[in-house]
Amino acid sequence: MTYFGTPGGDGPDSPAPRVERVLVVHAHPDDETITTGGTIATLVDAGAGVTIVTCTRGELGEVIPDDLAALRGDEAALAVHREGEIAGALRELGVRDHRFLGEAGARTAGLETRAYRDSGMVWRADGVAGPTDDLHPAAFCAAEFGEIVSDLSAVVESVRPTVIVSYDDDGGYHHPDHVRANRAAVRAARLAGVPYFAIVAGADEATGAEAAALRDDESVVTMDVRPVAPRVVAALRRYRTQLEVVDLPGGAAGIRYPHGRVDRLASSESFRFVPDPDELPPRPASTSELSDMSVGGRIGTYLLAVAAGAVFGAIGTVAHQGTSSVAGAVLPTGLVVSMAMAAALLVGFRQVFRSRTIVAAVAVGLLGVTALLSQPGAGGSALVPANLAGYLWTFGPVLVAMVVLAWPFLDRGADVQRGRDKMDALPEAKGTPQT
Repeated sequence: MTYFGTPGGDGPDSPAPRVERVLVVHAHPDDETITTGGTIATLVDAGAGVTIVTCTRGELGEVIPDDLAALRGDEAALAVHREGEIAGALRELGVRDHRFLGEAGARTAGLETRAYRDSGMVWRADGVAGPTDDLHPAAFCAAEFGEIVSDLSAVVESVRPTVIVSYDDDGGYHHPDHVRANRAAVRAARLAGVPYFAIVAGADEATGAEAAALRDDESVVTMDVRPVAPRVVAALRRYRTQLEVVDLPGGAAGIRYPHGRVDRLASSESFRFVPDPDELPPRPASTSELSDMSVGGRIGTYLLAVAAGAVFGAIGTVAHQGTSSVAGAVLPTGLVVSMAMAAALLVGFRQVFRSRTIVAAVAVGLLGVTALLSQPGAGGSALVPANLAGYLWTFGPVLVAMVVLAWPFLDRGADVQRGRDKMDALPEAKGTPQT
């Protein structure tokens, strides 16, 4: 049975379905049980291969019970203690493959092992988590992003997962380590060509239209985790430093956090398939970036285009007569540079906004300022004299603008070589999401 896709064949003549292999990436010990514990246990029971990667040891986590007060303020001791907590929790869930990022099995070949330190967080005034002001040099968020992705890619190469699961783009509640884990997991998934599923925070509490939207969303996979609830509760009880399991009315279990909030244990866990932008259908050629803007945004963009054209026109008008001497030959370097600038500006706006009208606005600014500055001054002098360079600068940008306006849109679709770094032999990783 597969939950996140179809990594094997579909018909009677297809190869036998391969075992689903799920790589779950989390930031700290206890995150895996709180947000995905039921799914992990369900997958294990179904015979799937499950690998958990934890990015830090949660050295900056709070310590709730007084009998463990000695761990408060002792980051090294708390790190060791939390290693024991997650080991016990994963035993309850049935996981046999757990790796700390940077350690053996989750480190780039040839590099010495390292520990990524908890980056910490602060609660902002709006109730959202944010970064601290004193980030430790060894913190997860201070590490080179490429190093993190490389270490995670080493796990992907070892495990050959059929799916990677981690946070959504805001990390669930904006904790810096969660957000960084999302970025790294998405990048590793894209490099390997493995489907990526993001945890849908709060899905179990959704009601009304929100719940209906989740049910109707074909990209969302929802797990009924009630059958494994006792094991999830047992796993949660292992995290005595971080949380407390409490009994709620009606026989339900809840989780009390250090700041006092109590959440009911989820009866389901949901995950949304996040498609690779490079594999989405290309945007129709007639579609412009301007179509996504408000009226005010469009007006501002047109004004910016005119202003940019005017600036480039002024620079080109002043500089187009410049020359340089090479081996006795006089070269019109000013004209060449001015024409190149004008062409780059027009083509750039065309490609970015995919709109002929925006190019026309650039041309208005460029040609208007050029024409204005071409007029003789009070003393009879002119910035654009009647010589070859002057004529070329007067009419050259006009011709360039006409060509850019008439030329078809340059396709950014499937025919462009994207140069993405893919892993070999992962055809089974192209599963499609199922509900």
